[in-house]
Amino acid sequence: MSEPDTRRERALERLAELDDEPGGDAFLARMGVLGDWIVDFAFGDVHTRDGLDALTRELIIVAMLTTLGGCEPQIRAHLLAARAAGGTDVQLEETILQTTPYAGIPRAVNAMKELRTIQEASA
Repeated sequence: MSEPDTRRERALERLAELDDEPGGDAFLARMGVLGDWIVDFAFGDVHTRDGLDALTRELIIVAMLTTLGGCEPQIRAHLLAARAAGGTDVQLEETILQTTPYAGIPRAVNAMKELRTIQEASA
């Protein structure tokens, strides 16, 4: 496959690698212009930079969203994306646990609940 020419092509290729988490056509349609911005900038420009693989990026994103708090739908989407990028449940759990001393127990608990929901659904 040739190298994608545009940021949108790069973004869609990366989203496909992540099983269209946290985006995809439904996301784009629902978010309108904001979805376009997220796809083009976050995935077309940032996610496709050299230096980190997709899994490492997703683990960082899970840690950041956990730390921010109040981002449970996004945490869930990026946990799924991390799994699609080859992440194991142990890696996901450890990522969440590493946030605890910095973000606090309640935020880590909320993220862990999202991981457990995903695990239960796939069991």
